[in-house]
Amino acid sequence: MAHRENCIPLILSLLAAFCFQVNGLENFTHSAVIKEGVYNLYWKYDNASITFEVQVQTTGYIGFGISPNGGMAGSDIVIGWVKNGVGYLKDRYATTTAEPAIDSSQDVTLLYSSENGTHTTLQFERKLDTCDTDDRAITMGTIRIIWSYHNDDPASDTGLTYHGNTNRGAKSLYLLTGPSGNVAPTIPNDAFTVDFLNPNVAVPSATTTYWCVGFAMPKYGQKHHLIKYAPVIQAGHEALVHHILIYACHHEVNLAQHNGTQYACYQNMPADLDNCNAPIVAWAIGSEGLTFPENVGYPLGRDSDVDFVIMETHFDNPNARSDYVDSSGIQMTLTPTPRPIDAGLLQAGVAVTDRHVIPPYYSNLHSWGHCPSQCLSQGMASQQSGIKIFASFHHTHLLGTALHVRHFRNGIELPWVSYDDNYDFNYQEVQVLENEVTVLPDDDLVVDCTYKSSAKTAVTYGGLSTVEEMCLGYLLYYPKINLTDCLTVAVESDLKQVSDNAAYPFVFAMNSVNWQSEAKRTQFQTLEKSSSRNVACREGVTSYSVGTISALQITQEYQPPTGPCNYSTTTTSATTTQGLDSKGNTRSGNLCVFVATVIWIVLSVT
Repeated sequence: MAHRENCIPLILSLLAAFCFQVNGLENFTHSAVIKEGVYNLYWKYDNASITFEVQVQTTGYIGFGISPNGGMAGSDIVIGWVKNGVGYLKDRYATTTAEPAIDSSQDVTLLYSSENGTHTTLQFERKLDTCDTDDRAITMGTIRIIWSYHNDDPASDTGLTYHGNTNRGAKSLYLLTGPSGNVAPTIPNDAFTVDFLNPNVAVPSATTTYWCVGFAMPKYGQKHHLIKYAPVIQAGHEALVHHILIYACHHEVNLAQHNGTQYACYQNMPADLDNCNAPIVAWAIGSEGLTFPENVGYPLGRDSDVDFVIMETHFDNPNARSDYVDSSGIQMTLTPTPRPIDAGLLQAGVAVTDRHVIPPYYSNLHSWGHCPSQCLSQGMASQQSGIKIFASFHHTHLLGTALHVRHFRNGIELPWVSYDDNYDFNYQEVQVLENEVTVLPDDDLVVDCTYKSSAKTAVTYGGLSTVEEMCLGYLLYYPKINLTDCLTVAVESDLKQVSDNAAYPFVFAMNSVNWQSEAKRTQFQTLEKSSSRNVACREGVTSYSVGTISALQITQEYQPPTGPCNYSTTTTSATTTQGLDSKGNTRSGNLCVFVATVIWIVLSVT
């Protein structure tokens, strides 16, 4: 009997820890590590609401918020804790870097709470848009999460003890990405991985470096499918490695000569690798990679498939350090069992050139690349039923604040393919679409980028460097068509109309404009929208004849649906619960109840 009684606390403690872990994963479709080993976030959503669960290694209070920019001011915050078995949670808001005020409208419902000897769990629900002006709506695109925790519970709802500098932070996430009710696609048992890694590259001390490494693709004698790719970033280089692209070479390459070759991209490129420009993988800082839908994959492995690829790594080294040696890269997951449909990747947007102009002093400047029907129709010549876009990856540099991939049919704008109104240069994740988008041969696509250059005093031009700009959308789709690039740039002579020195070379003409003049800035935005465009339309090394096109004639722009909010304030009481789920039952989980019952029976009869 004494032995049994001594075992009871240990067994129950282990059971509590087990149930804690089971509950944290129950029914959630998305998850993120907020602080390694300390703070985990799970969530799920539908068309109207979102449910979060935070699991944090603390027995004190937990903070979780949505911020406009990663700071406290303007943030929508919840703070909660568990004390003597009772869970507490309140909806708050911050106007400055200080203790958040309690919101008069409590729009968060605590569904479950628990605490063991090491961790606290809080599960809570809210509407995507609460119609409270002190809350922040949860939308598509980048959401900046702020988080905190303290080791002690507060004595009351006010007068919280400061969490300190190490127990707080910010992280950008896509909260609404992919089909809301689905879990991530599964990886089949026959899948295997292939790594493409930088061979201990001594990173130059320049602030921006594009480094290229060549790889002969493995051959398997039969068709395989690429079904997933993920970054392999060397520890400590998370900020150094800004993006990685893998380009296919669609022409014959001397594999023995170039396998393992490395060089500074666009500077010392071997002449016979100059046309390796068909992207098949696109990753950027903050992204965890992409798992393809279960019915598609990118074809590799046969003699007729890609023989050689170039991996391009953008090293962002603002302090010009000379001691970096990098072995980062991409891990591909392949399956020897082909899926029904081949996938492709289309690069669309503004051609990377100094004809892409972002003048200074703008709060919002729109610049876009038009992928015209004249190009899409040639790429889809053998696919008249069109393609389905299932994911999108957005890319600008430091001045970018928003990006929309717009879709037009006969001049009428359809719902956006994808968008991000809170673009974060340090978080460029693949956006898996809630609903696949069908694009027909006669449609037009526009990658519309918004820039904020109000802190600039000189023109920023398009280019490869981080301090230059880009406006690109990488669109993952199926079935694969004969098109890899659909890029445009405004015609030089059209943009030069803003300058009083239009007879001079383009860069001089742009630099000589008095950009502090509101009239000049308005004129330039009009020219950017209405100018003709030079088109680069190609499949690998094969260019399609398109030439120069006129500005897209838009007869009707898309208007996003308005929400249900009139922003009248409804006050409800703060929520307190003793670990109840949304049905008012103790949320221990059926499995935990069963295990606990078995343990109790065993202990009772021994």
